[in-house]
Amino acid sequence: MRYLPFFCCILLCGLSACKKTPSTEPIDPETLDEVWTKLAIPGQQRGVSAIYGNIDDTLVVATMYKIYLTTDQGNSWQLVMDAGRGISGFARVEGELTALDTFTDGEETARTPFLYSTDHGKAWATEGKFDYRVYDNIKINRKRVLLTDDLYYRITPGVVLVNESTGEELARPDEIHRPRDGGEYAIYFPSARRMNCLYLDDNQRLYVGTEGTRFVWSIAGNTRTFPTHTDLAFIYISRKPVEVNDL
Repeated sequence: MRYLPFFCCILLCGLSACKKTPSTEPIDPETLDEVWTKLAIPGQQRGVSAIYGNIDDTLVVATMYKIYLTTDQGNSWQLVMDAGRGISGFARVEGELTALDTFTDGEETARTPFLYSTDHGKAWATEGKFDYRVYDNIKINRKRVLLTDDLYYRITPGVVLVNESTGEELARPDEIHRPRDGGEYAIYFPSARRMNCLYLDDNQRLYVGTEGTRFVWSIAGNTRTFPTHTDLAFIYISRKPVEVNDL
């Protein structure tokens, strides 16, 4: 019995070693935002350039040259197509999903299909179901979505930022505006981002495709740069339908 205290000590030490060490990874405060859900597509990306579908079912996302798909609310992403060409938007035509590759009107309008899918984006082909007259009529505004004839959301450049030491105008983040009282106002958004596209799903939730650029000063040695660039692709989704949520 005189060895019992010794063995108890060993046992307690072993149990203590089995306890999980608290994570030291900082929590991204944007993931706790009450208005927007934030999703990231892992790997080196070029920002989100097009969105189609529904996060609760199947969501199809383009990161410039590549098309990804998720069926589990963004917990995992499947690379379904490496297009080799920039994708400016998605449009659905009589059961066929098309990927568009042309910017017009200052990059706001997407047109000219060049990839086609009949299974909601799981597989893609370079030949479509219809003739060119159908595809020539496809045109979508990638930076503006309509709720009604009078109510819309649109991406617009934010306030001008100036380098105080040189007076040079700096790159600036975008804002999302909507009309009110005869004018427009910027809605709430959790961070300063370069925004590429807007999308409204069947449940009236708003999706924002952004780049990973962070508009903060970064200092390395004696060099001060702005903004700080990353290659990540982020999607923000309104947690509630925008028709009842003023954001």
